[in-house]
This record gives sequence, structure tokens and C-alpha cells, in this order.
Amino acid sequence: MRTLRQALPVDLRKWPGKAAVKKNMTLDLALISFGTIVGLSLGLTGSGGAILAIPLLSYGAGLPMQQVMVISLLMVAIIAAFGAFRQSLVGQVDWQAAFVFSLIGMIISPAVVALTHDLNETLRLVAFAGLMMIVAWRMVKPVARNERVGHTGTKSRPHPVKIAVGGALAGALAGFFGVGGGFVIVPLLILIFALPYKQAVGTSLASIAMISSSALFGHFMKGANLDTSLLINFI
Repeated sequence: MRTLRQALPVDLRKWPGKAAVKKNMTLDLALISFGTIVGLSLGLTGSGGAILAIPLLSYGAGLPMQQVMVISLLMVAIIAAFGAFRQSLVGQVDWQAAFVFSLIGMIISPAVVALTHDLNETLRLVAFAGLMMIVAWRMVKPVARNERVGHTGTKSRPHPVKIAVGGALAGALAGFFGVGGGFVIVPLLILIFALPYKQAVGTSLASIAMISSSALFGHFMKGANLDTSLLINFI
């Protein structure tokens, strides 16, 4: 007579034990909690998703940095695209400025991903800590009037060098850190294209969606895999 173990269609020796199940459940609960924190931040402030998501997923969930960056970029791209669509309905997106600004960034971001793909994770995290300090400094320092209200005078033709440098900076941030870079893109759009503040914010969402998608493509070209179960629990 066949035993119960022999009759089952799976090998019980390969079945996850209690310790593995408990570990997976703990990770799932952590990811759901971290996703809630990021969602609350985005809902209350409209930004800062990747800045919070990266340390939470890396230090809190213990995920490898490459997986963290893929999840972060996908989250940023989806949220920014949805936000840009909403802003475009009320005329707050300058699509021409968004495309022109993002073009260089869409070229630079996958190139940076390819060049830094094998960079030591500790070094990348140390650099990310420096980026967080810059973001914190920008949040506490007095905001210049032209950044607060944007341009209100006659628009001038944007300088190609400024466009290239600004787009390259945004692309480098997305490719190296996996962040949207809205804290840099908004003031650059005001400076380069002389946009009013509200329109600069809406336009930045379109730029973030395009540049983040390009960086995400760069990761997939380097063989990155997306763990859908981690993504679903986090989102």
C-alpha cells in the first residue's frame, strides 16, 4: 500500500517549513506597512515617495538595492503618469517643455544604470544618504520667491545648454538612485522654461514619468527581475 507521502503530488521534503512561512509572513506585513507609510506621504505632500521607499525597502525589508530601485522606479513612474494625466485635464502640463526637458534625461538614465549596475551597494547607499541630506536642506531653507510663485513675466526662449544640463541631472538621479527627482526638476523647469509654479509642478510629473520609465527600461536591459509578489504587497 502506498503511503500518504507517496500518494501526494508534491514532495513534502521540499515544502516550506514553519520558519520559512513565518519569515514570508513577516516580510509581507513589513512591505504592507512600508507601502502604507509611502502612500500616506504621497497623499499628504504629493512627493517624496522614492526618498522614503528606498531606505524602507533596503534597510527595513532587507531587499537587494537593485530590486529596491526597480520597485521604486516603477512606483514613481505609475504615480507620476497618473498625476500628469490629472494635471493635464486642468491645463497645468506644458507637454512641449516636458518632452524637450526629458529627452536628454531619457538617454542619460539608462546609460547611468548600465555604467553603475555593478556598483557596491554600500557605496550607493552612502551616496543616497547624502542625497537625503540635500533634500532635507532644501525643505528647511527659505524658498526663493521665484520658486514659490514661478515666473510671471514674458517667457524667453529656453537655452539649449540649460535644457541639456537639467535633463542630464534628472536622468542621472533616476539612473543612479532610482528616484523621480521632482525636488530638482520643479525649480529647473521654472528657471529654464519660465513656467508658473503650478504648471512647473504638473509638467515635472510628466517628465518624471518619462525619465523614470526610461531608467526602469535600463534595469530590465541589464537583466533585472521584478518580483511581482513584493510589488503587490508594497503597493
